[in-house]
Amino acid sequence: MGVEDSPGAGRVLIAETAGPLVAEPTWTRYDNITTCRNYGWDSYAGRQTELDTTDTGNATVYFHDQDGTFRDDDLVGCQIMLQLYDPFNAVWKPRWRGHIDDINRTLVHVPGYPQADTSLSAVGIFDYLGGVKMLPGVFGDPGGPADVVFYEDERVDDRFFALLDDANLDTDMQVIFSGNVDVNETLYDPDDVILQACRDAADAEFPGIANFFEDRFGRAAFHGRFARLDPEGTSAPAGGWTFHRFYGATYEDVTAGIAEVKDFSYNTPRARIINSYVAYPRADRNGRPFKREEIPDLIRTDATSVTAYGYHGNEAPDLIIKRNFNNDNSGAVECGLFGDFYVANYATPRKAVQSVVFQSCPPNDPRAEATWELMTIGDISDAINLTIDEAGLSDEPYFIDGVAVECRPLNPSYDLVTYTPNLTPASYFGTDVFNP
Repeated sequence: MGVEDSPGAGRVLIAETAGPLVAEPTWTRYDNITTCRNYGWDSYAGRQTELDTTDTGNATVYFHDQDGTFRDDDLVGCQIMLQLYDPFNAVWKPRWRGHIDDINRTLVHVPGYPQADTSLSAVGIFDYLGGVKMLPGVFGDPGGPADVVFYEDERVDDRFFALLDDANLDTDMQVIFSGNVDVNETLYDPDDVILQACRDAADAEFPGIANFFEDRFGRAAFHGRFARLDPEGTSAPAGGWTFHRFYGATYEDVTAGIAEVKDFSYNTPRARIINSYVAYPRADRNGRPFKREEIPDLIRTDATSVTAYGYHGNEAPDLIIKRNFNNDNSGAVECGLFGDFYVANYATPRKAVQSVVFQSCPPNDPRAEATWELMTIGDISDAINLTIDEAGLSDEPYFIDGVAVECRPLNPSYDLVTYTPNLTPASYFGTDVFNP
């Protein structure tokens, strides 16, 4: 059994004797204890938009603890897995994984469950990576100054492997794509942490578009630019990622294979416009500091958009990119292409999804198969094609950047599940400046 498989039945599983680094611990079910009734859970992972930093995921699990199951603190720090039951296929699916951060023993407000008196607060693996500080002489490569941590120039995926190996993260808990760039040698101070160094590496591949995130299996995952530009072609099940494209629609357009949208709102925000962009490397391909007087040469601007909507600029300074190893573009040339990409794709408003919600339905309902598949396995970097007549959307694709899930006991057959993804319009990735 691998980390992508369900270890067994149960919406709440706890590894009683394993810390956050054990890839395949022994799990114990906690949602079927008669004297400690489980009232469900909430979870979140990801980011609001593709321009935000992906932060640590979190979850809260609710109980009515009548016999002191959680009276002691022995479970703090243990791993926890939250699962959903798919009643259409009669299978359990891992939905969120992390480790218990705190146990709260007080009245907990859970609508419909006034007896809830205990909650478990849990955090994803980023919490651990954000606490691993750089150790000079222990982390990094030999050859650097004695009082800092030095990483040699290398491929971006090798940088991830080196960082996560220094953090003692099991290889089964990593999904690292090859990326497309080399990164320059980099120095980190003792107060710097592994999580920030991983973010530096992701930004070097493509700031904003490349993503370092926690997947639904609790793994640290890095996806480069082509997970967005060509997701079907980039999908690599043998490498730990299978891209899924789901379909959602409001009631009148729901047919086989389409999940029903229960609630939807959208806008067309001027605030999402980027009509001027500049990215520049920290150093050139020889490791020399990038000349600041050359930064203006890398500014990209859409004058028509500035005139129409006002100036909306963005930047990505001091990237550790060295070169594109596919075509030998220098870091500066790649940074210029980052600017080309943003002003080509973000200079005009797009229809943005403010909120889209999917919910449980009975297993014999015609909507059940598609709806439960989306709610149980739909993850960051997957896509949902939406048909919403009221919004003028017809099979319009959106990428998932964040996932919020609420699970509440409903009946013996299935739980009440509310699945709310954060979506980014795929139209933002329509012009591929790297393969024109």
